[in-house]
Amino acid sequence: MTLPRIQSLVLRRRVQAVTIALLVPFLAVAPLHLLMPATAKAHGLSAPVQVGTSFSPARAAYLGLDYRSAFKRLEAMHFRVIRLGSYWDEIDQDGYSQLDWLMTEAQRAHQPIVLTVGMKALGWPEFFVPPSVLDVSRLNAGQDVASDSGLRDATLGFVQDTVLRYRDNQELVAWQVENEPFNRAGPQRLWIDATFLRDEIKSVRQLDGHHRPLIVNAFSHFNLVFDQASARQGFDLRQMLGFDADGAESDSLSVLKPGDVLGLDVYTAIGYQFLGQDHLSRADADWPDRLARLHDLAKRQGKQAWITEAQAEPWESSGTTDTNPKSTSPQAMRSIFENLKDSGYTTILFWGSEYWLWRQDQGDARWTDTIKTILRGESRAPLMTPSV
Repeated sequence: MTLPRIQSLVLRRRVQAVTIALLVPFLAVAPLHLLMPATAKAHGLSAPVQVGTSFSPARAAYLGLDYRSAFKRLEAMHFRVIRLGSYWDEIDQDGYSQLDWLMTEAQRAHQPIVLTVGMKALGWPEFFVPPSVLDVSRLNAGQDVASDSGLRDATLGFVQDTVLRYRDNQELVAWQVENEPFNRAGPQRLWIDATFLRDEIKSVRQLDGHHRPLIVNAFSHFNLVFDQASARQGFDLRQMLGFDADGAESDSLSVLKPGDVLGLDVYTAIGYQFLGQDHLSRADADWPDRLARLHDLAKRQGKQAWITEAQAEPWESSGTTDTNPKSTSPQAMRSIFENLKDSGYTTILFWGSEYWLWRQDQGDARWTDTIKTILRGESRAPLMTPSV
């Protein structure tokens, strides 16, 4: 992946301004769900949390970090798990050498790993399809990319190659199949349908041989107006009125088996520009209750629920405020963590590891210090045991 393709430090996704403009008329009905009673939490004493993070060599390089030393710095913090991505376009161009190093280093250091496979991976521009397979920029906006038969076949081939390459790594604890497949994402807000995702899941199960759990994740910002931009079904009046809609979370659960993992990516403040002005979209006040309901729903189905991304770096409307962000802070990271823990989640992966290390190198250790404090507080959490 070339660095110019990474739009900015915090721009994991781009929500088109025209989409926001179309949603503005619904602001009048959006608050209606707040009249609904909140769910009382009944989890009792919270269990210690398995705290993890995600890591991208490309994001590290964008910030001027050597990916090898950055990864070792994260290992030294003793996360229960680190999530990595297999970036198809990069591997198609340069081979598996970079990912080989990360997976080998993790095995040497006994660092548990989650590995994503498929055409989508962690970070902007979401879809990492090699140009030799398909120029996704020519697809129609909002299209299901799996409608292209050539791309389906090529993706299954890439999944097979990656699973066969790493299935015997003793530190691999789970596979994540695609990244937010049911959310529209990237410059053209593309998505992946359930039928093809099931084909990928079936392939991973058959090839793995070690009965590892599979993860399917969904984007969960929980602002009922703003989130319509990533919902492939478009405007959802039921959700506006406070009912639990059939969105990406329920679709993700539908393709998983008991023992598998529903992953939720949680962002409580997102900056965006509209009509030339900077704005901040905040999650509604009841977001912890809604996450608690999703946790309990997964549990009733015999499935796990993890937070695969908890916001722990800025998501600003522009890169000019990266060092003095409005969207998050070390204190906000702690607050999000406590709310997630109180909602019943016992595995929480923070998003933003490259940013913390960069801030530390710039003389601001507050971000890494906050994470280290959380890790110390959850030191009694059980180790993740690989299935090999």
